[in-house]
Amino acid sequence: TRDLTKYFTKRHDKLMDTLKPVSSVALTSDIWSGNAKEDYLPVVAHFINSDWQLEKRILGMRLIDCSHNAENIDEHIACVASDFGISDKNFSITLDNASANTKSMGKLTPLLSGYVGSLLLHQRCACHIINLIVKAGLDSFKDMLNNFRTAISFLNASNQRIAAYKSYCIAMGVRPRKFGLDMDVRWNSTYLMLKHLIPHRETFSVWITTNYPLKDGESLLTNKHWDIAEKYLLSLNSFMIPQLFCLVFIIQPLH
Repeated sequence: TRDLTKYFTKRHDKLMDTLKPVSSVALTSDIWSGNAKEDYLPVVAHFINSDWQLEKRILGMRLIDCSHNAENIDEHIACVASDFGISDKNFSITLDNASANTKSMGKLTPLLSGYVGSLLLHQRCACHIINLIVKAGLDSFKDMLNNFRTAISFLNASNQRIAAYKSYCIAMGVRPRKFGLDMDVRWNSTYLMLKHLIPHRETFSVWITTNYPLKDGESLLTNKHWDIAEKYLLSLNSFMIPQLFCLVFIIQPLH
């Protein structure tokens, strides 16, 4: 325990020294839920160091064992900013579009707007907006997407099935690969899931039909599933460039 406390103090002081000559800092924050069912609010600083290099540092990972309301959010962010002496150096604060985050800026703005003023301090996460748009569009494809998820989960449920699929791919002259499931909070994971799966349409579809039979001879993945999935993949691909543009747009003002 003493070693960990000593190491933390050393790293904290070093980061404090790094931030002292920095003229402006852009903060980002979002609530993160761990596997232990505990929620944390990380505060991340983006800044240009003395060598004119862009740096990103986690300033705090504060446990939130209370309600995720505006009062608790702004209290944690303000506490971290004050702890590192950057309350008057904030170029922007980027949060997602939850109502609690918007409300929390009402109290954070007077505390952290000394550098840039209140007009442009609050930046809404553009990637989160894109995520909401794409997820709304994917709702019409939800039932078919669930079939793909069921098929992937069935394949990944045991090493024997993975080995069997690998052997089938080799027999068919196709390079085998593993497939991962998408995540609800990241639409681009759905894009990646379909992107990796569609090139294996023939082998994967035959293997699933053989090993996951349904009633009345139906197949879990039909040609209609695959055809619509290919169209959705093209639609999702069109959102990849705007997302990259948003990331560049967020970073660019720091220069």
